[in-house]
Amino acid sequence: MYSNQFSLHDRLEEILESIELIQEWSRGKKTTDDFMLSPSGVMAFNACVMRIQVIGEQVGRLLKEKSRLLDNYKDIPWLAIYDMRNLISHEYANIDEEIVVSVINDDIPKLKNAIENMLKVY
Repeated sequence: MYSNQFSLHDRLEEILESIELIQEWSRGKKTTDDFMLSPSGVMAFNACVMRIQVIGEQVGRLLKEKSRLLDNYKDIPWLAIYDMRNLISHEYANIDEEIVVSVINDDIPKLKNAIENMLKVY
């Protein structure tokens, strides 16, 4: 499904798509309880976590790019995004729901802004 032949633009688009899905699925959910107290909330939470993993995968590949595009956005914790992907991939049962909800509410909007700015150039 994924190809190493993705262009820089393709990777940014994949991240933006994931962000938009996370924002759609988490609309109106500001706390961990908003996700965890209903089956549909848990399903939305799990879907958001999977999309955070997709974002981390693409960021990991961008970190390896020679273009050094991410260096222009030092306020975004790129390595932490990739590290979260690794945690999700290898330690899913140990995910801290509070951290995920914080990422969704606080970090995803900042990341979206940076990605949209990058897409204006690439």
